[in-house]
Amino acid sequence: MISISAMEVERRLGLMGIQNRFTDAERSEFDTTSIVGISNGVIGFPTPQLKSGLNILNLRKILGTDPSKPPSFFDHPWYLDEAFAQQDCEPGWHFLHTNVVPDSISQPIHYAGRLSEQRMELPSAIEVVLMIFLHYVGTGEQFLQKKHTWCKDQATLDRFVTVGAFGRNGLFLSGHPAAYASRGLGICGKWGISRG
Repeated sequence: MISISAMEVERRLGLMGIQNRFTDAERSEFDTTSIVGISNGVIGFPTPQLKSGLNILNLRKILGTDPSKPPSFFDHPWYLDEAFAQQDCEPGWHFLHTNVVPDSISQPIHYAGRLSEQRMELPSAIEVVLMIFLHYVGTGEQFLQKKHTWCKDQATLDRFVTVGAFGRNGLFLSGHPAAYASRGLGICGKWGISRG
């Protein structure tokens, strides 16, 4: 498992030009959180209570759409007026699989109901974006280069958001109907652990 401390999250956000800070109490809490029972292939990172601006539209504004300056977004305007893109990331720990769960590949979004048997759920789009960008800024490694993950966010026209294919063209956000399936689409399961 990869675990990113609160201080390191702050540092990596700062490298991206994002000024979010944890309180001393949050740092202390996150630094003493006991993490057990999380498998390999999972990344954990905290986000602060003062999370203003930790949303897709703000990240896109700061990081841009120029693929020669990663991390960046693929320049696709479909989500610019979507409500999910304005939602700030929930505070607390986020534990996500760094790749799609193998059994979820080529399954429609309703496959997510099976994740609860493994104590997992669908991540939000902003959680996946932060996972990908925080890891890239710290290591240069690109998660989800050839895969997309379903997210719990719903867009207009009865579409569900997917995030992935992070590569030379930036990070893609797409929207698909619930019955859609593709061999490049699965679910990066989110472990259901939160702060108290």
